[in-house]
Amino acid sequence: MNKQTANLVNHFFKTFKTTTDRCHEPEETCTQKAIKAHSIPSGSVLSRLSRDGHVVMPRLLHDYPAPPKLLFEHIGRNKATTFTGLCAKHDNLIFHPIDDKTPDTSSDRDLFLLAYRATLREYHETLQSAIRFQSMYQKRIEVGLSSGNEPCSAGELATSHSINAYECYEYKRRLDSYYLSSQWSRMKHHVLVFQDQSPSVAVSSLFSLDDVDAPETPRVSLSVLPLNKNNIAVVFTATSRDAQFVDLYLDRILSSELHFQKYLISKLILQSCENFVIDPLYYDSMTKDRQEVINRFFVRTVYRNTDDYDDERLYLF
Repeated sequence: MNKQTANLVNHFFKTFKTTTDRCHEPEETCTQKAIKAHSIPSGSVLSRLSRDGHVVMPRLLHDYPAPPKLLFEHIGRNKATTFTGLCAKHDNLIFHPIDDKTPDTSSDRDLFLLAYRATLREYHETLQSAIRFQSMYQKRIEVGLSSGNEPCSAGELATSHSINAYECYEYKRRLDSYYLSSQWSRMKHHVLVFQDQSPSVAVSSLFSLDDVDAPETPRVSLSVLPLNKNNIAVVFTATSRDAQFVDLYLDRILSSELHFQKYLISKLILQSCENFVIDPLYYDSMTKDRQEVINRFFVRTVYRNTDDYDDERLYLF
């Protein structure tokens, strides 16, 4: 990290380090405390996948330096996919068009809002992680496990999370400006509609394409949601700056036949997303062997993708 970037990151954390439950609305002037807002709409989406008021969600357990572990848990619909990144007023003001009714996949505004919500949630998560790892590193310095003056794995880890949070913030600010000026068309979308498909999984996620050769790391959002009784939508969204790199990355998915296309999307969800839910009946109907394969693949790809690994048991549709 060069000196200029280090100064920007330090300034960023001096401004935002005190709390992660502030409202991250686009003008950044709100002083209201954030609520537990749904990143996947509860009424129009989660209700379609829930059974007895519950959905299945992954929960990744980090115990650094031990390898991460994964649990798929039944969780109440009202608690699922929530994040404390918006106050009640701004959550409703910004996202009521896609909460009060099923999002319109022909509307640039609705497609933008799906990506914007995924972005706000990802920014909140990266900020939390950066503060957590920086706090751990500072504690190591206090107790003498790290010098604070020499490079060490804990310091490098804290730095990498800080840089990731800052870059995600910069991405959020770009989308903030689009929202405030209603420039919905500044984003490019790929919308896939699967007909005669019962909803089994719902996703709201923003992730970076770290392995793509680009001047700056491209990011893409992925939303999977039911449209009506028998159709589901899969939506990929990128900024116009990132679109050419995202298009190349998605080319295999977009050009594949239907069944294999769903398989590739399933792999992408498991290796790139954490914020998704599965229909409990669908998950519980899986064999233990299939559940274990999904679990191992998810954990294996936490830090590094393995696109060369294939197993039909990873299928989520």
